[in-house]
Amino acid sequence: MALLTLTFPPGTVAYVSKSTGDWYVDSVNTTEVVITVDDLDGDGFISNDEWDAAVSGDGNDIGDTTYLYQDGGTSGVLYSTDGTTTFTVGQNVTDIRAGMSNHFEGDVSAVVCFANGTLIATPNGQQPIETLNEGDQVLTDKGESRTIRWIGRRQVSQFELLLAPKLCPVRIRAGALGHQLPERDLLVSRQHRILIRSKVAERMFGTKEVLIPAIKLVGCTGIEVEEQPRALEYFHILLDEHEILLANGAPAESLFTGPEALKSLSPEAVEEIETLFPEVLERIAQQGPAALVPSNTKIKRMIERHIKNAKELISG
Repeated sequence: MALLTLTFPPGTVAYVSKSTGDWYVDSVNTTEVVITVDDLDGDGFISNDEWDAAVSGDGNDIGDTTYLYQDGGTSGVLYSTDGTTTFTVGQNVTDIRAGMSNHFEGDVSAVVCFANGTLIATPNGQQPIETLNEGDQVLTDKGESRTIRWIGRRQVSQFELLLAPKLCPVRIRAGALGHQLPERDLLVSRQHRILIRSKVAERMFGTKEVLIPAIKLVGCTGIEVEEQPRALEYFHILLDEHEILLANGAPAESLFTGPEALKSLSPEAVEEIETLFPEVLERIAQQGPAALVPSNTKIKRMIERHIKNAKELISG
């Protein structure tokens, strides 16, 4: 359970109605609107029922990553969630309404991906992630070349980061993992998993290599949630298999297409992957993650041991 506070500045909430097949803005908010939603199941999503409970809706809500819509019939309320798109009285918003999904489930969890500016190792040297394309080659932590099958990207405004803190990235400062890694500050989403190599992991799990979500590393020296988030763009990299890439020199996972990871993608992205690469989804599902993913309880104990004994997360 978690309380999520959604703040809508003046002009970003429109009262709309339908007239002869088109939707028009009747009025807009002139003061800030604050809505507190209880994420009852703690899954990082605002479901239809959770939204209804917060706004006294009628169960006919729909939404996407940029807009939310409440109520049904020929009138309702349209919310802009990017903090910059404002409505004007008389505006025709038919295209917005038509472009929204026929169900509502707003994702407020962190997406699993790298932030723009991240340098990814390739056979031709390190390249900014935003310059990579489908079909390009990247290197795994073992020095093997792999083909990018799909790249997803999502822009996140500063307003979104403020109203949905779970979208804020984790900053792993240069050298914070140990072994002089990462080579420069690395920004990843909270649930993006980093490969940890240590004797502590080996004693606990029988293997030196384990995958740990970045948010679970917060508390270790030099690793924290970004305190003053700015607008950024998140990128996913899908390969034929789940692999460990080198991001700013540090080992971090490619997109793992398990059920939880797919939740962080838009329905359109999931449909695209399922249509174009069904064999990749099946293969990754069968093979599982590229390294052991411990339970949250065991992760907590492992990190506590690293901190208590001042052990590096990546040892030589």
